[in-house]
Amino acid sequence: MFVPRSLKIKRNANDDGKSCAAKKIKPDAEDLRPDEGRSDAADGLVTKDSETSDRHSVEPCPFPSTAGQLAEVGLVGPEQDAKDSDLSEEPVKSFSKTQRWAEPGEPVCVVCGRYGEYICDKTDEDVCSLECKAKHLLQVKEKEERLKLSDPQKADSGPESPLNAFYVYKEHPFILNLQENQIENLKRQLGIVVQGVDVTRPIIDFEHCGFPEALNHNLKKSGYEVPTPIQMQMIPVGLLGRDILASADTGSGKTAAFLLPVITRALCESKTPSALILTPTRELAIQIESQAKELMSGLPRMKTVLLVGGLPLPPQLYRLRQHVKVIIATPGRLLDIIKQSSVELRGIKIVVVDEADTMLKMGFQQQVLDILENVPNDCQTVLVSATIPTSIEQLASQLLHNPVRIITGEKNLPCSSVRQIILWVEEPAKKKKLFEILNVGRVGRLGQHGTAITFINNNSKRLFWDIAKRVKPTGSILPPQLLNSPYLHDQKRKEQQKDKQTQNDLVTGANLMDIIRKHDKSNSQK
Repeated sequence: MFVPRSLKIKRNANDDGKSCAAKKIKPDAEDLRPDEGRSDAADGLVTKDSETSDRHSVEPCPFPSTAGQLAEVGLVGPEQDAKDSDLSEEPVKSFSKTQRWAEPGEPVCVVCGRYGEYICDKTDEDVCSLECKAKHLLQVKEKEERLKLSDPQKADSGPESPLNAFYVYKEHPFILNLQENQIENLKRQLGIVVQGVDVTRPIIDFEHCGFPEALNHNLKKSGYEVPTPIQMQMIPVGLLGRDILASADTGSGKTAAFLLPVITRALCESKTPSALILTPTRELAIQIESQAKELMSGLPRMKTVLLVGGLPLPPQLYRLRQHVKVIIATPGRLLDIIKQSSVELRGIKIVVVDEADTMLKMGFQQQVLDILENVPNDCQTVLVSATIPTSIEQLASQLLHNPVRIITGEKNLPCSSVRQIILWVEEPAKKKKLFEILNVGRVGRLGQHGTAITFINNNSKRLFWDIAKRVKPTGSILPPQLLNSPYLHDQKRKEQQKDKQTQNDLVTGANLMDIIRKHDKSNSQK
């Protein structure tokens, strides 16, 4: 009935579909033994024979696939035999109220939101108990019946098959029929800057990508009606397998822009895992996985695993062995797992390094490079960054081959989905003020609105005019200490003088004769 996250089991051939297994770690357990006191809901389980002659040997363990057959699952790592000897079987929770609530980053039950300790073997969805599994299957059945009533022909055709292994993105006829000047005008109006050789044209609608119907449905369900500028250009380039260096504002839709090529690529691959997303922080990784699950809903054999610090390692390792397609990880935790030989990355086809600039600022560059040494050389690589400083340029030269550079948004301007608050805080009070605010959240993510708070005082006086001229147009109220600062007015005056001088240097029809006269007068004096 379930695929357990922590226990490799073999289902009896006479299983009536009502069996399941739970995961727990028992430090004192020596063997995997069947529980004779199991309830009726878990009848039919067969564990590894307790009479195994070599308790330290590791054998492939059968695993219920989505087709209801037994698939072979090999365990990875020389130390796996010692770990598996610590596992023991416990009764599956019957009711959702007996299950705990999920911690951040843990799988969530699709029915009630509690800890998704089990995986339903019929749908690959996370569930917390027998009760929620039954409810989930009932919901699936009702959905299928509604589909049959609304479109009998489509329902009789059977479930939609995934993209085949030969899927290749092709420009939509509508895009092909546009003139080159129309494309350039579109990019200019949307603020899309592209550099590279043979760069494909941007899309205007998600349907131009030829995604599976389930994926198009998930996009609309998640609120994606029209692609944002970064999505328009980055998605088709990513679907063609090109390496990418992308820069866009926070809240501009960067996450979906790389997730859609990741999902499409992973859907075509039979090896697991086939895609890797690296992020600098745990909370960002959790947000990305949440959105990935929304977009993957209903797609066959599409599972994710979250490998981040601050959460227990064993559940992450067990999830990793459940034929996951997409790994979402922070560098430190993934590198630890690689050193334990608990994951194999040779099947990875696409790697995304999100917030690469933050990654380097936090000192993760070497860890990222160490991780990427374990993926194939021909793997598609995508670097996503809010800015592209010299350090990112250098990293891109190391990792990317014939990349396409995509920049959207006006440089150094605040994102429209983020409310800006500027606070005047003296140095001794900064720490206290920070902890007061940390209860407010982070800035707008995944298309949502958010708030950005900036602390300033006279130590940042060189930035006063830059801050004022960029934030004031957003309607934010600036502190009086900033507005009345002599440093601000001095910087403003100097910039105005510079702009005036620049205007005087411009050659126009109105001042052309004056410039010629000045030039002649200067030469005659010499």
